[in-house]
Amino acid sequence: MVEKELEQEKKTEKIEFGVNRRLIFSSCLLWAAVGLLLYVVFSHIKGVNGTEEIILLVFIGLCILRPLFRFINIAPTVELTERGLAYRGDFKPWNEIKETELKKPTIILFSQGRLKIMTSINGRSEVAWDIIAADVSISLEELAALIHSMRDTYTDDETIGTEIFVDKKV
Repeated sequence: MVEKELEQEKKTEKIEFGVNRRLIFSSCLLWAAVGLLLYVVFSHIKGVNGTEEIILLVFIGLCILRPLFRFINIAPTVELTERGLAYRGDFKPWNEIKETELKKPTIILFSQGRLKIMTSINGRSEVAWDIIAADVSISLEELAALIHSMRDTYTDDETIGTEIFVDKKV
């Protein structure tokens, strides 16, 4: 039984995507520029003392460091296999994925878009994952097209969008 599962796992086609390092780096540079502008504007306003400048610098530092922490992630964030889709370790088979929705940002400078993947829970459409552009190394449009093609290839026609529960035997 275990040998059969290991053979099946070796046969599965796997596509892995890591974080978009170029997008993360450009986001950090953008926040650094905005932070520098805020610091120059507030430091030249009369009545701002040293304590308030230190608080402002800490706030700006946190705004710049927040996107930098995504560089720490070296594991793949999105994995596509014959069996299903995994996002940050959470797995859904192709039959459970009901639809995908690509959200374009209104202000392109600070956001690059989101890909919402929907599943069916108790007959209602629910958001399973909200993937942002910095989480994958390809564009969200390409990822959505890849998900649609793999979903069409690997789903059973009678179980598309239905809930599949697998009981674990101990």
